[in-house]
Amino acid sequence: MEGLLLDLKIVKPDANVTGSSDTNEISRLTASEKYDVIFLDIDLSGTNGIELAKKILEKHPHTNIIDITGFEEYALESYQTNASTFLLKPITQKKVRYAREHLRFPVSGITEEYLSRLSAGADVLGMRIKKMRIEHGYTTESFAQELNVTLTTVCRWEKGSRVPDTVMLMRIAQVLGIELTDLIPVNSKD
Repeated sequence: MEGLLLDLKIVKPDANVTGSSDTNEISRLTASEKYDVIFLDIDLSGTNGIELAKKILEKHPHTNIIDITGFEEYALESYQTNASTFLLKPITQKKVRYAREHLRFPVSGITEEYLSRLSAGADVLGMRIKKMRIEHGYTTESFAQELNVTLTTVCRWEKGSRVPDTVMLMRIAQVLGIELTDLIPVNSKD
C-alpha cells in the first residue's frame, strides 16, 4: 500500500491522500467523508473489495472506484460495479496515471474549501471586478458605458447582488485587458 500512496503523490502531488487496508476503517472513512477517487484492493481481509465498492457507491454514486488485484478473473465483476478502471498488480506510476486520466467521473480542482474562500474576503467576484476596474482607471460610469450596461448593473455586480454571465465575464476581462482567470482564478491554490 505504501508504494501506491507514493505513486499517487508523485502523479498528483497536491492530492489529499488517505490510505488504509483495514476494511472497518475504510467503511468508517467512506461513511463519514466523500472521496473523489478510491483505489480499492479487491482482496481485502474480512471482505471482498467489490462488495465494499458496492456499499460505497450506494452512498456516494459518483465516487471513482479503481479496483486493484493480482487476479485478472475479477475484471468483469469489477466493471459490473461501474468501477472507473481495473488495475492489475503490480501497480506502477504509469498505471496510476492511466487510472487518473480515465475516471468515470472527472475530478475538478474546485474544492469546497476553494468555493468558500472564493465567496469571502478579497476573493469575492464583485470585489475583484471593482478593484480591477479602479486599477485600470475606470469610473463606475465609464466602465458601464464601455460594457454597454447600466450603471445599476455594474453596482449590483460590485456589491455581489448580481453575477455577470460567462459572456459578460469574458467581455469584462477583455475591456480591462486581463485574463478571465484574473477575475476567477481556476487554481484552487490562488
